[in-house]
Amino acid sequence: MTPTQQLLALSERYCLLRGISERTASGRIFKDSRTILRVKGGGSLTLKNFEKAVLWFSENWPENIDWPGFIERSRAQPLGDSVEKDVSA
Repeated sequence: MTPTQQLLALSERYCLLRGISERTASGRIFKDSRTILRVKGGGSLTLKNFEKAVLWFSENWPENIDWPGFIERSRAQPLGDSVEKDVSA
């Protein structure tokens, strides 16, 4: 399974579980409701956006449902994203 196929399968499963459309999920992840549908239609996705999507799905996955075994679960910040620093120290 290619990374694109993994992402699309993850998106489809998540949307079915949550009862939302892929447009809605895409808008929540990318702030663009067309991104997932564009990839589904043969468009490309950067590695940064792939990691962003997998992290988003991981953080929002239903707790009572096992994570799919076909893709590693992300728990770290995607490359290039800034991490908010604690300025109280």
